[in-house]
Amino acid sequence: MVFLKSALLGVMVVMATVVCSAQQRFPLRSGEWAATVSSTTAGQEPTVLLYCFNDELWTKALTQDPLCTVTQLSVTSSGASYHMDCQMKVFQMKGNIEMSFDGMEHMTAKGLIDLTLNGKTTSSVTHSDYRWKAASCNPNDMNLRSKRTN
Repeated sequence: MVFLKSALLGVMVVMATVVCSAQQRFPLRSGEWAATVSSTTAGQEPTVLLYCFNDELWTKALTQDPLCTVTQLSVTSSGASYHMDCQMKVFQMKGNIEMSFDGMEHMTAKGLIDLTLNGKTTSSVTHSDYRWKAASCNPNDMNLRSKRTN
């Protein structure tokens, strides 16, 4: 279950990346961000993950994740919404995401996610609260330490 939780959180952040890249550049302050993620899934405590966000990383997330597609994308200066569909080797994840941009150092997201594993689908609501921490990033931030090969 820890793997699925990490995968879900990672995909949520990647999808946030896709939304912002549709604007051609990251619309908020570049640097290290803390994402506090909570879910309605029983037994899951809120998790805080660190991510590095800048224009280059938004573009990489958009072009280097063939496992997820984004449709119904709508972006405004105050937020975004989209539908995501991720086909992983072990599970499938689909859902609708609503994001709000609140200043240059804060954004929130709410995801209505259906996760299918071994033929069983579980639905949950995920809330993410992103807060800017610093201009420089740590090499151990989630999106800098995971090196995927396609």
